[in-house]
Amino acid sequence: MNKLNGKKSFYLKAIITPIVVMAIIFWLLHISPFGPKNFLVSDLATQYLQFFTELRRQLLHLHFSSYSFLVSIGDSAVPIYSYYLLSPFNLIIVFFKNAQLPVAIDLIIWLKIIFANISMSIFLARKYQKYDLMTIAAGVAYGLCGFVAMYFYDLMWLDALIMLPIVVASLERLVKKNRVWLYVFTLTYTIVTNYYMGYMICIFMVLYLVYLLINEKPQGMKFTKFAGTQKQVIGRFSWYSLLAGGMSAIVLIPTGFAMMTTGKGSFELKSFIPIVSFGPSVLTNLGVGANNFNDRLFHDPSVFSGTLFIIGLICYFLSKQISRQSKQAAGFILTASFLGMWILPFNTIWHMFQQPAGFPFRMVYMLSFLIIMFGFEAYTKNVFENRQLVTRSTKYVVISLVIGYICANIFSEIIRVFNINNIQFSVNNWHLLVSFVFVVITSILMAGMTIQSKNKRNLLFLLVIFEMGTNFVLSTGGATFMNQRNYADAYNYSAKIINRDESDSIENGRVYRSLVVNQAFKSLYPNPYSGYNDSLIFQNRGIGSYSSTLNSQTHYVLENLGFSTRNIRRIDMLGGTEVTNHILGVRNIITVDPHQGSTVQNNKVPSIGFMMNDEVKNLTFEKGMVFKNLNRVAQIESGKNYQYFKAPRILSVNKLGSGPYTYEMKFTARTDGSQYLYIPNIRLQGISIYVNDNLISPIYSGLGTEVIPLGSKKYNEQYSVKIVSPNSLSGIENDVSGFDNFAFDRDATNAPISTLKFDNPKNINYQGDDFAGEIQVKQKNQILFMSMPFDKGWHVTVNGQPGQVIRVADGLMGVELPQGNNRVHFKYEAGGLKVGLIISIMMFGLTIITAVVRLYRRQNVN
Repeated sequence: MNKLNGKKSFYLKAIITPIVVMAIIFWLLHISPFGPKNFLVSDLATQYLQFFTELRRQLLHLHFSSYSFLVSIGDSAVPIYSYYLLSPFNLIIVFFKNAQLPVAIDLIIWLKIIFANISMSIFLARKYQKYDLMTIAAGVAYGLCGFVAMYFYDLMWLDALIMLPIVVASLERLVKKNRVWLYVFTLTYTIVTNYYMGYMICIFMVLYLVYLLINEKPQGMKFTKFAGTQKQVIGRFSWYSLLAGGMSAIVLIPTGFAMMTTGKGSFELKSFIPIVSFGPSVLTNLGVGANNFNDRLFHDPSVFSGTLFIIGLICYFLSKQISRQSKQAAGFILTASFLGMWILPFNTIWHMFQQPAGFPFRMVYMLSFLIIMFGFEAYTKNVFENRQLVTRSTKYVVISLVIGYICANIFSEIIRVFNINNIQFSVNNWHLLVSFVFVVITSILMAGMTIQSKNKRNLLFLLVIFEMGTNFVLSTGGATFMNQRNYADAYNYSAKIINRDESDSIENGRVYRSLVVNQAFKSLYPNPYSGYNDSLIFQNRGIGSYSSTLNSQTHYVLENLGFSTRNIRRIDMLGGTEVTNHILGVRNIITVDPHQGSTVQNNKVPSIGFMMNDEVKNLTFEKGMVFKNLNRVAQIESGKNYQYFKAPRILSVNKLGSGPYTYEMKFTARTDGSQYLYIPNIRLQGISIYVNDNLISPIYSGLGTEVIPLGSKKYNEQYSVKIVSPNSLSGIENDVSGFDNFAFDRDATNAPISTLKFDNPKNINYQGDDFAGEIQVKQKNQILFMSMPFDKGWHVTVNGQPGQVIRVADGLMGVELPQGNNRVHFKYEAGGLKVGLIISIMMFGLTIITAVVRLYRRQNVN
């Protein structure tokens, strides 16, 4: 009875402890719902908030569109759902208004970390039959490990931390007790909620199976021979893993199809060069505060798992109380996990054959899991009772920390001397002193400790909590959290302005796009804020997008038309011209200033879907030749072989200084109209541009490269351009061009254009995967041009008969129509969705059959 009460008390403490710990951490950081701020930093501010806003809208409308016109110029929504949004924790957002969604996100992070704590505590308690405070301390160390402290704002990955101990426990049941169903369904759940982390956990399960087999191997027998006797266990593992993967096909197959249309669909050979991914500076991560928010994109593996368990792991391998076989098994899985991060080709394979674009070593929490598990096992076997062993292990930790910090300082100096801008590495030497304090106190309490040492156990429990909380707070160093009330006010104000002016984006069945320059939102963020995905927040069809799932067709076309881009995951609204506004249907340019809003409207642009010269089928773009590409588009729109873009006459070019560099150029316009600058293959960060000594808006000095407006000039008007750049530039005098606005208006804008009239234009934001409309084709040799990326998932019927969606403009979508009135119906089906559904149903059927066969065999045995 006392034992039962002890377990009940343990479970209650295992739940209450992380709740209290996380509440205190949030309170110290002033994070809602325990303070006035929110976690809107990094990807939380630029991706997750926007995706959650769209998810909330879809949940409230009880409709999930597989295609969205709010993602850049249109894109499949399937990979966004599957990569970012399938966690059941996300259902919390329906109880919060849009202005309060940051609070909901904070709460989701809070709950996920708590559940990770609880999951690990219960796993260790049942595995080692130890229901005490040390078990709870191990759960806290896992739930607040270095991975969580560095990546908690990538909250979709946190579900994997919750599930890893559960899946491992279910694998042990499968191997040792032939109890399989917990493994099947927990692994299926893990893959479905986040296929990326699910993939990593599948690899880890293979390693863990080998670990279990090494542990079970009889003394003196070779592993290969023993493995041959375990064909039934290996077969069981393989079959039930296959069932789990197969039932996940409804997510995996369409996501795989969609991801192949992104920049993730290509493989870089340099990611498989047999080199190491990090150096000895990684040893700094054996102590608290080795990394912080400023290092989030590039840093060594954030392996910190609590000093108690790091010392305990060393004791595990040095102690004679641990069998040689157990050490071999532990050594195998620890080495395999470490090499998976250290050796670049292995690291690439772990990350789904793609090197991460920032946030490296995303599987490091598995190594923390192992460190804590083996360190805890050492505790359960009274290894810490040996004082000399603890002291010896502590010395190894101290020496390792010193080596790590020495190397980190050397690397930091090398980076500073050689001005290596693409690597971020910083180290705070004061944190070494803090680490020493924790190491000394921990080792004193550990030395001579047994599982009966109640006072030491209580003190170590408090010390682990304090240390892990300290590391979490230190890891947020450099992050500037936002005031939630300010966010809510800015959201409500911006929504009012945008919704008012965005109403003009639909007229008589025609659907247009709007570009929003939201200075009220930008002013909230201490760092440059591009608002890539804000179309999802305010439901305006725009241009920008930022996600790992961005369609490569979209990126390719918009980049070659001059829109701002930093990498394959980003496209910005900056860089538009009269030509792109025309073909993309950009009708409104809305500016939301902190105290007012204004809109510039162009009623002459055609809507999304209009008839264009069929030469658009053969249009191809040349990389880096933006003005040439734009000129060709203008010629196809107008049907005339006219030179709309004309480079100005160069009068003089002077280069002054060396870091920063100053370029002074003088030109004579060769056409009436807008003048533009486009410097290919360079980021504009830190660059200042002056036209006739007037500084142009700093909005164009961002992290991308885009077409920059220099103002309107008259024919033969002289003007000067001065560029101040931290980097040397070459040939920029050839990167300027003028645009003949009058000729383009005469030949294209003012010409009669047939446009698509949507049946239910107001529903396009809610049901982007299924829409219909009518259009009249008046001229021959024209094609219905849809300013959306070409996607094989689109199917069209024309006047009730199957039509064909074709690739035009080197990556966009078109439909050939006969002359006369036409009714077109577009329907999107995510590639692989039917196949995935069929496979999932079949595998679920096989699962049922397998269950029946198992039940039949068990009854016969009995």
